[in-house]
Amino acid sequence: MPRNPRFDLRLDSPGLLERQWLEPDERLIDWIPQWKLPVLEGVPRPLWTADQVLWRIAKTLGWILGSVVILIVLAFLADGLSGASVDGGSGTKVKGPDVVLRGKGRQSVMGRTVTPALRYRGLWVFTDRRIAFIVVEGRTYGKFLSGSGDPSEFAEPVPIRKVVEVRDAHYEYEGEVDRLRRTRILRRFKPAGVYRRISFSDGSGVDLRRYR
Repeated sequence: MPRNPRFDLRLDSPGLLERQWLEPDERLIDWIPQWKLPVLEGVPRPLWTADQVLWRIAKTLGWILGSVVILIVLAFLADGLSGASVDGGSGTKVKGPDVVLRGKGRQSVMGRTVTPALRYRGLWVFTDRRIAFIVVEGRTYGKFLSGSGDPSEFAEPVPIRKVVEVRDAHYEYEGEVDRLRRTRILRRFKPAGVYRRISFSDGSGVDLRRYR
């Protein structure tokens, strides 16, 4: 039997959810691919596992080895774009994290949910029945290479692992909210985008950037 192709979190996720994860008559509201730990507000960062430390070291070494090539490419791009006009109007892209986990310390509902497994590549999924984070195991594309081309065909089920799953009886969907972000240098507040807010009984919860 042919080997499954490398999984693209941006292109292949809708088909995966439809085939393997959604329950009968469950309605998919939104899904967000994740390549690293989400932004944490009021929640301590989880410890690193041994395999995550090794992966981090390998990734850092790879970045160092490729940094010269990247800098050359960026220099050419900057030179080519230097004459382009800048429009600060409606075309300005609003920046903000895809997922924000809000908590009130490690003992809050969200604080107890944050584990090292949230560093793995996977999907945040919001439906009319549950909010979940599932890890896509096996070969996946990195963020930079994801999203180009067409969805792949998979001869076998894609291995996935459920890390977080909360049913709608245990949270309240508060609707859409406008979040702000603080710039790194000037520390000013700017719009971060529109998010769907899900809250637990103690006020902690998750904000998912609205894409669909």
